[in-house]
Amino acid sequence: MARRGRRSGFTRAVTVAVPAIATNRMKRRCRNIPPTSIAVPNYESPSPLATPSSDCGSSFVLDGDLDSVAHLSSDTDAGSPADAETASSRDSGIDLERERDGERAAIPGSEADAILKRIAYHQKQGPAKPRHSDKTKELWKTESKFWKSYCLMVQEETRLSPKDQLRRCDPAVFKTYLEWRTEHSRIKKESAIEAYWKRISMYYDHVVGHAMANKVLKDVRRWIPELELDRSKKEKLAMYVQDLFAILHALWVDDKKPLHGLIRVQISALLLLSAATATRPGALVESASNKGSNKALCFRDVSLIKVPSLTDPKRSVLVANVNLVHVKNKERDGTPKKFTFHLEGLPAYCIVSHLVAIGFRQDAFHDDFTTIQQIFDLKIPAEREVLRIRWKEDMLDKPFFCNVQSTVEGGRALLPSAFPYWKYREIFVRLGRVAGFESNVELYQLRRASGDKINEALPTTSRNQAMGHSSETYERYYTPTHIARDFQSIYFGTPSQEDLIRSVARMGLSRDRRAPVELDDAQQKDVRNHPLLVELREERDARKHELYSQGFRPLVRAQGTSLYADYEATIRKIGSTTEKLRRERLKEAITTFHDSIDAIEIEKQLSGKPVTEVLTLPSPEFELRERATVANMLAKPLMNDHARIRYIYTLVRLCRLQETPHPKARKRKNHCLKDLVSSSKVDGSLSKSTRLDIRLEKCEPIVSRGEGTADIQFQHLYPTILPYPVCLFCIGREDVSYEWRMRHIPRKDVLTKHVKVHFNDPQYQGDFVCRHPSCSEKLVGMGHFMRHALDVHGVCH
Repeated sequence: MARRGRRSGFTRAVTVAVPAIATNRMKRRCRNIPPTSIAVPNYESPSPLATPSSDCGSSFVLDGDLDSVAHLSSDTDAGSPADAETASSRDSGIDLERERDGERAAIPGSEADAILKRIAYHQKQGPAKPRHSDKTKELWKTESKFWKSYCLMVQEETRLSPKDQLRRCDPAVFKTYLEWRTEHSRIKKESAIEAYWKRISMYYDHVVGHAMANKVLKDVRRWIPELELDRSKKEKLAMYVQDLFAILHALWVDDKKPLHGLIRVQISALLLLSAATATRPGALVESASNKGSNKALCFRDVSLIKVPSLTDPKRSVLVANVNLVHVKNKERDGTPKKFTFHLEGLPAYCIVSHLVAIGFRQDAFHDDFTTIQQIFDLKIPAEREVLRIRWKEDMLDKPFFCNVQSTVEGGRALLPSAFPYWKYREIFVRLGRVAGFESNVELYQLRRASGDKINEALPTTSRNQAMGHSSETYERYYTPTHIARDFQSIYFGTPSQEDLIRSVARMGLSRDRRAPVELDDAQQKDVRNHPLLVELREERDARKHELYSQGFRPLVRAQGTSLYADYEATIRKIGSTTEKLRRERLKEAITTFHDSIDAIEIEKQLSGKPVTEVLTLPSPEFELRERATVANMLAKPLMNDHARIRYIYTLVRLCRLQETPHPKARKRKNHCLKDLVSSSKVDGSLSKSTRLDIRLEKCEPIVSRGEGTADIQFQHLYPTILPYPVCLFCIGREDVSYEWRMRHIPRKDVLTKHVKVHFNDPQYQGDFVCRHPSCSEKLVGMGHFMRHALDVHGVCH
């Protein structure tokens, strides 16, 4: 009894000390019991309350602890809130178990059947397939077509379909496939065949449902070097700011290929954004993998805002926010990136000026700005710290950089269509040749150089965020091959010449603007007389004569026949082969120039000839005054807002104009036209009376002619009765130069053929208005047009 009493006393002492602990344990235990809905019965056999093990964490307690807590709590005050909560929790658990027992007896096994069906469904589906991007799926699907072609050639012997052959997972079959793939393609690099092998393994995973055996993967990878393909690594060049300026100079000054002004302005803006943000081209323009989707930078992603100046609080400055949404792997883990740009002192690098100009060109501003000056004059209200300049609601989802379509009427801006990547890259590569780069330029060289600069200025986390890569990927693919550091001074301790080393590491160090840009007449003749082209032309002529012998005159009557299909295929092959031979011949000419120019210069100096200190090239000639103004201002710092507004205004006007091709030789030159044009062009300044008309049609660019005195000059430049034959369609084009609008076409047959091309445009199929600037007569059909041209304007077709 004494022993029992002592134990009882000990129990009471402990009870006084731990009521709160016991209550907390009971609370935690009740919280860890998962709630079960009454509507979802449990069809398993009834089981006692869960008894978690002691290693599950502090939230669970042992059965012994629970019993002791229950015993101790019986001696405490029964009316305490803790006891009431514990009791109610225990009672609710008992009631819930009773309700479950009742539901088990009342509800049939429909829920169990549904669960079993879902289990069977997932068993039938098998392992979850990898979540590849659409581009990756397209790659292995393309490779699967080659695999099917390969397997079908031996199907009669193996009696296996392409998929059955794939399921066998025979390394010998895979090795033979890669040999066949190499022989029937232009594969030269080992990295290319490794990529094709990886795509086949992805196709295997898709068909079979699990990854290929590791021993097969290793076996084939170890065997690939036996193909003896090129294993050399391509040099990773970086295009820093000096080389970027050479590209911009080529775009605005040296380039002789006619472009629409909007394309020229957009290319300049794209180059600046690509360099400043280190982004992929697909975040700005429509990539090849998203062709036709219009996934590109939209007006919604670009915002112009006025913020207080940090130097003068009374003034406000214009900045732009650009949000790059279409990043790589956006559907999985791609994170959008947002950048802010300010007004730059040098026009060549001012991103904001280009964005404002493009917004004006596309009439995208929500507010009715009639001049660019109005934007710069905006003040920030005292109640706010920022003033946002909005876009129109119907423009928010339209691409910021729109495509320009070539038509018989010239370039036409397609506002709903995004600027494509292939056109961006094609122009960039051509500008690299115009600038005289020895190596082929690539857009990723801008990204690599920008990433290198970001790596120097920012911590690793910021660099990875901007580049959209991990540190491992950046160091593997984006580190330039040339390490631009003065290792000599690092080791020897001599004075560092870091700037000299960096200048030598530039990819544009060896560029020469005298390098060939296109083939000369002799080289083009060599291409035309290439044996392969001669053979293809003979094959084309043979099939054409065979079609004639079968009575198909004209040839279009043979459409649908196999012989006509072969004839058209031969024509396409002639075109592709000619283009390929031209590229190879031009590359050979550029390589020959750069390989020999140093020896030529050294030989000149050894022979005593003076060194040319200043490169003298022909003075550039510009068809459009606006392009000449931009080229003149490109490298001159903007001293004030007036100069910046003039620069943006010139960009806006250029966005509406079209450069025209110039024939190599003309039989007759009209000197009076040159005199008229030269007299109308003053020292390059823009007339203040010229009104900026930003009300544009959806596709067709319009330029205001001006008012007052300008109208008199306009009537003098475009007389109603023309002194010589011109095209009455081209004379009405306001997006080309005066020389092009008034060009002389002396031969009737040439003029008639040219006019027929214009009539292919749908807008001239019905009623239309005469395009002469001073005539507004309605015309119907080609006959009516030609009679009107002769009677009113004195032009005979």
